[in-house]
Amino acid sequence: MDELIAQFTIEARELLQQASDDLLSLEANPQKRESLESAFRAIHTLKGSVGLFDFGPMQSILHRAEDLLSQARAGKIVVDAALVGPLLAVTEWIDDSIGGIEQTERLSDAQEKQAPRLLGLLNGTMTEGDAEDAATSTSITVPGWVQSLKEKFGPSDSEEALVAIKYQPHPECFFSGDDPLAAISHLPDLRYLAFSLKDPRQSIHDYDPFRCNLLIEAVSGVSLAEAERTFRLIPDQVRLFALPREAHGLAPTPPKATSTELADRQLATIRVDSARIDKLVEIAGELITAKNGLLPLAIEASTQGTEALARRILASQHEIERLVASLYSAVTQTRMIPLEHTFRRFPRLVRETSVRLGKVLDLVIEGETVEADREIVENLFEPLLHLIRNGLDHGIEPQTERLQLSKPARGRILLRAQRRSDQIEIEVSDDGRGMDPQRVRARALELGLIAEAKALALSDKDILQFVFAPGVSTASSISDLSGRGIGLDVVQSSVKRLGGTLELQSAVGSGTSFILKLPINFSMAQLMVVEIGSERYGIPIANVLETHKLPASAIQLVRAGKAFVLRNRTIPLLYLGDLLQMPPQSSHSDDLKVLILQAGNDEIGVAVDAIAERAETLTRPLSGLLQGIKGIAGTTLLGDGKVLLVLDMEELVQ
Repeated sequence: MDELIAQFTIEARELLQQASDDLLSLEANPQKRESLESAFRAIHTLKGSVGLFDFGPMQSILHRAEDLLSQARAGKIVVDAALVGPLLAVTEWIDDSIGGIEQTERLSDAQEKQAPRLLGLLNGTMTEGDAEDAATSTSITVPGWVQSLKEKFGPSDSEEALVAIKYQPHPECFFSGDDPLAAISHLPDLRYLAFSLKDPRQSIHDYDPFRCNLLIEAVSGVSLAEAERTFRLIPDQVRLFALPREAHGLAPTPPKATSTELADRQLATIRVDSARIDKLVEIAGELITAKNGLLPLAIEASTQGTEALARRILASQHEIERLVASLYSAVTQTRMIPLEHTFRRFPRLVRETSVRLGKVLDLVIEGETVEADREIVENLFEPLLHLIRNGLDHGIEPQTERLQLSKPARGRILLRAQRRSDQIEIEVSDDGRGMDPQRVRARALELGLIAEAKALALSDKDILQFVFAPGVSTASSISDLSGRGIGLDVVQSSVKRLGGTLELQSAVGSGTSFILKLPINFSMAQLMVVEIGSERYGIPIANVLETHKLPASAIQLVRAGKAFVLRNRTIPLLYLGDLLQMPPQSSHSDDLKVLILQAGNDEIGVAVDAIAERAETLTRPLSGLLQGIKGIAGTTLLGDGKVLLVLDMEELVQ
């Protein structure tokens, strides 16, 4: 099966489960706004995913379902059983369709024939009774092995429902105490029974009497439920299918998935709860802390004159360090997957959407091999999908308009990812018409988000940030691609849930660029431990360009601040104690210890009292009362058991 289809089926089932739960919650409590919003989000996202493929009328059905939920959100229609019932029927129909999509990578003919009745339900032109009558007139897709078995069995004059059985005993079944002949003989009312070899090519020299190579096919007059009960102990070895009643030309009732089919569906993909892997990462962090505690012990043993003991402790410390590094690397790699898993879904979307809009453009993807935590990669699709669709729909101009503006005829959308220290930076940009600050300012004033005097005083860059407010949109019309109430505020919220930030840059006539900055939690980092008075803090070594010993005489006053010259460059000088709002020191040393740091595109010098040591630690994100404190990236434990605050220098110097 195609990797994109496999990814779609996994996500689709999760979205359908979420939508079903929310719809059932709405049925019990129509006033529950959270369930309505959640159901709308699930259907909207599913519709976007379906748009990547050619699944016949599924896109139209989801679009209509989304319309109804959108009207319910706006208060235009009432949330009641008449709304929830058809929507639940849609989720059930799509869920049933996914099984066939997994097998054939397309919507089956039987499922496609049921589409008109679903649209009728959603449009209110068909009742449930009509839908049931319509359902009975549709045929179902018969698996190939069932069709082959029917040809061997021959036509049946029976008006009873029959069950087709395909029993493939496990090769090691004898050692499990299973007797295939006894199992099939327990099935009553056998109408047809045939034995063959699963692997007929096997030579007599390779024959193993202790391994089962049988394939058993049968037809029975029992019900599907009774057949399932007969094989309840070996559901993974048996496939069942309810045969049509052919005597009176009646179409069969579509069978529910048997236990075997459900088992196959569940085993197709194994998904491990991320909390379990997080627990392993946490344990690896505790081991790192314990390993760091061995070094002070070695130093203490050395100072007390027991050099032999000190050497043995150091040898153990080095061995544990090697093993812990291997363990941590293995654990974290289980969560890391390339962004390609999300990025490769967009070329087809852009191609089909551009044709639909009559626009000519190129999608340029860079950095798809950058790896990130699985949770981040899986949750990036929805915000990136909306940003790319906005660029397609509202950013890129039609070809004739671009030529009039002396732009290249082909538009360009860039999707680029790069790793920056402990962050992943993803850029989504287009060379379209850009956002007009005047329209955003007018919309913000119209919604009462800002006073007119203050709005006029804000720069264009600042006023553009209002596009992240709920209800603010520069779209002149609503389309089925964007502008349906899921605006940039929702995209920003999605990014924040991942612990990241969303930045906007736009220029009228030149294009728009969105930059997503996402941190990687539970990361092991090299820290430089510095001292300010009696306190110690950690600074990621990746942020430190170099260290410098600065004589006090080299410091120069520049306006209200201080600076110094380093290799013909003027570097601003800040004191870490001042940045942390600590009590001022009585005097600074003649020679300052300065860290040259990278802050954005600038270099700055930060003076500290002392540089204590370097440490390799596992940094934990802030939680509880410390969560949200500016300038603190996380915490870690040193070898002596003390808690060390890890600083975010870029935030501190802003």
